[in-house]
Amino acid sequence: MDLQIATLDGPAGCGKSSVARRLSARIGGRMFSSGRVYRTLTWLALERGVALPDEEAVLALIEEHRLEIVAEPGLFRVEVDGFDPGVVLDSTRVTGEIHHISNDAAVRRAVLPMQRGLPADLPVVAEGRDMGTVVFPDAQVKIFLTASIEERARRRQAELRDRLAEDLPLEQVQEQVALRDALDEERDVSPLVAASDAVTVDTTTLDIEQVLSAIMERIPAAWNRGPTGSTS
Repeated sequence: MDLQIATLDGPAGCGKSSVARRLSARIGGRMFSSGRVYRTLTWLALERGVALPDEEAVLALIEEHRLEIVAEPGLFRVEVDGFDPGVVLDSTRVTGEIHHISNDAAVRRAVLPMQRGLPADLPVVAEGRDMGTVVFPDAQVKIFLTASIEERARRRQAELRDRLAEDLPLEQVQEQVALRDALDEERDVSPLVAASDAVTVDTTTLDIEQVLSAIMERIPAAWNRGPTGSTS
């Protein structure tokens, strides 16, 4: 059975994760988040005292530990030896070091089979930065989400405050977002870029329901198995 894939790519803070959760729940499909894979590896490396960047040490972690994807409608996590790291993956500590992991060509090659190994029984909503260009280049639906850097920084600031109790000035958060943009767009391996056949949706002035409506117009009716009721 061929996977039914919808890819959501875009920079930090454009709403990819929230939209992917809601969209996968709405159509009864699976969610996949590339960023959670790299965040989990970054967290694991930091917990194990790896001095990043250390490609060999990170590759050894992938071999030594059991990384398991849990992908359901409206839900995605990566467990390490059965443990879910949780919201710490979104902390500034992890975000500040993730580029060492996500920019490494050998690490990206090592996790590619995991990314492509999802069951084919349900449609997949895959969010990240290279889902439509590298991981699933033959995806039937490709969306590139974007938003102004000011709005993306505001969203990131709110996430840090509400979910992680990190209260940072907006100016500092915007500097972090701009740095992440530069690292993602300028890296040699799998840079952040819209696929040539992707539809761009600017979310700056849209609420999540408006974004979902724009994307749902492009989802084939045959993919829609009905809402699961899960948006967590």
